[in-house]
Amino acid sequence: MFRSGAQRCLHCDAVLTGPVCESCELTPQAAALILRRKIILRTGLFLLGSLAFVVATYRYPPLDVDGMLVFCGVVFFAGLGLAIWVERGALRGSQVAIRKRLFLALLPVPWLLAGLLVVNAKLDDAKVRRHYTRVVGKFAMSAIVPTRRLVVVSWRAGRRYERVPVSQGEYAEFHVGQEVVVEIHPGIGIPWVAGVVPASGFPVPSAGDPSPAQPGGWSARGSRSPGR
Repeated sequence: MFRSGAQRCLHCDAVLTGPVCESCELTPQAAALILRRKIILRTGLFLLGSLAFVVATYRYPPLDVDGMLVFCGVVFFAGLGLAIWVERGALRGSQVAIRKRLFLALLPVPWLLAGLLVVNAKLDDAKVRRHYTRVVGKFAMSAIVPTRRLVVVSWRAGRRYERVPVSQGEYAEFHVGQEVVVEIHPGIGIPWVAGVVPASGFPVPSAGDPSPAQPGGWSARGSRSPGR
């Protein structure tokens, strides 16, 4: 696709055969200026998409939000690094066609992830599922985007613990060892957290209670009676 040693226009990627591009009729200096302006605008769009994803994780927090944040963080820094690399290359008049395509491929990813979370929640018409469990740890990190998690005994097979995203009020309300009920919306494939409430307002689940696969049902995996 890209011939070795071929000098290409920074604006349209056509092969340069003279001082002016025959395709877009721009000089290399003008093409570099236009490319740098486009990269700056697209980087702003990329940053807005990353912000939209973070907002979506706060509005509809997925149960496995940490994995999604790590993935989006990798995409964010990779995209930002590529944008800077393209802009610096254009300033020096280097060939940046491959870098530019890699950046454009990453550009819609944060927007797609944010849209996925919103659609997953908006199309979810199933009833909330309640999981009776116990807090075994807490984690908070103060940063540009504050992180607060309650570490609870997992109700899912093959897992020991769940790191449940919570609000500042929920984080302050619950303590280690407390029995809680985690309310989960199943979504359309991505379970998301509706909230965490004290278990004192709910009956203790027993072997005869509905399974969590039923709407509004209980999961008794790892549960204990209050006060034990």
